[in-house]
Amino acid sequence: MIQRIQSIWLFLAFIASGLMFFFPVLILDAQNSLFVQNFDSISISKIDNFVKGGYILAGLTALVSGLSLANIFFYRNRHLQMRICLFNSILVFFLLGFIAYFSFSSVQTPVQTFALSSLLPIIVLIFTFIARYSIKKDEELIKSVERIR
Repeated sequence: MIQRIQSIWLFLAFIASGLMFFFPVLILDAQNSLFVQNFDSISISKIDNFVKGGYILAGLTALVSGLSLANIFFYRNRHLQMRICLFNSILVFFLLGFIAYFSFSSVQTPVQTFALSSLLPIIVLIFTFIARYSIKKDEELIKSVERIR
């Protein structure tokens, strides 16, 4: 049943995590030179931490996005859906940690501006928690109906 409310929340989490590929994560201004950290790390290849960090962030974002989309189609197994939501939330926490690590350890004294993609994991996390709550509510409803039989 793809028309359930948790499917909508998971699809919104997929869209929000997919949007992370189209916006920069961090904008640094160090010594009159502007560096924009994207996931592909092409525009910031002068700094070693960014090259490694961009690919790690892109991989984690792709994994979070793929799990959010795939989780929609596990509607027959609600326990698996709840575990995937929990695993996806843990991955989003790691993604936020890597964004913070690569942004604060990259340049010595930069003027940092966090862009839209650094806030999107928080939105994905919220959507995933709401979806997990909805899945749990469905599971409790089905258990109560089976108990009445």
